[in-house]
Amino acid sequence: MDLRHLETFVRIAELKSFTKAAEMLYLTQPTVSKQIVDLERFFEVKLIDRTKRSVVLTKAGEILLKYAIEFMALKKETIDAIDAFRGLKKGTMLLGASTIPGTYMLPRLLGLFNRQYEGIQLRLLISDSKDVLNMTDLGEIDIGFVGAKDDTRKIDYKKIIDDTIVIAAPKDYPDTIPLASLKDYPLIAREPGSGTRNAFDLAMARFSSSQDGLKTVAELSSTQAIKEAVKGGMGLTYISRMAIGDELAHKELKVVRVEGLPEIRRSFYMVTKKGKTPLPQVKAFMDILEKWRKHEKS
Repeated sequence: MDLRHLETFVRIAELKSFTKAAEMLYLTQPTVSKQIVDLERFFEVKLIDRTKRSVVLTKAGEILLKYAIEFMALKKETIDAIDAFRGLKKGTMLLGASTIPGTYMLPRLLGLFNRQYEGIQLRLLISDSKDVLNMTDLGEIDIGFVGAKDDTRKIDYKKIIDDTIVIAAPKDYPDTIPLASLKDYPLIAREPGSGTRNAFDLAMARFSSSQDGLKTVAELSSTQAIKEAVKGGMGLTYISRMAIGDELAHKELKVVRVEGLPEIRRSFYMVTKKGKTPLPQVKAFMDILEKWRKHEKS
């Protein structure tokens, strides 16, 4: 049995798609399919029921998934332990981040880290907050960055920076909109699981009874795609101010004030698995992060 086949199996189970698993693992779809066939031959049992529209684990597949996740976590811990023994001249660090910190904050920090520790190979996975928390909980990443908390998980949170969510619109929209009239404008929403969406939904639930009447015309998982859709006149959106700095400077978008809706603020957090001792490279990255935070506040 090849551990790489188990990793493929876990990714298919998580993503419920052979195609998406192949893309994440940088493999061809035929290779992914063959690895599952090899696993099923090894165990002499069917693991996945696959149709044109769905991927469902069999009972045997559900049993294997539990142990496969533990195998993968143990494999990573073993590699990390040897890397830590060698010191900071070689090794890897796997980070996960939701869209805003992963796109607009971490690249600068990774650049600072790389200049000091060029022997450490960095890998950044960008997904929504829910996925990043899941990967942290399972021990699949060394450190994560999210815009939402989930206190049901065994995860340590440390606030790193505050953010403001604004209503962004095309240039020809009014500067001010009454809260009751927000439902009259087409809205481009983030996908479920997004920290930005969670913060907006929470604010609307607190300060408005008209959230169900919002005219959602699209639901997109990419911040860049949302910005392009708004610039193209598709509608307005709620978005991190951090994400539209350039567009505001070039007057490609505008921030609309919604009368009756207080400022929506949320925080971004660094997350680590509770009880897991950070690797030397993770501690070094945390030091760089702390220096950056102090500089941003000054």
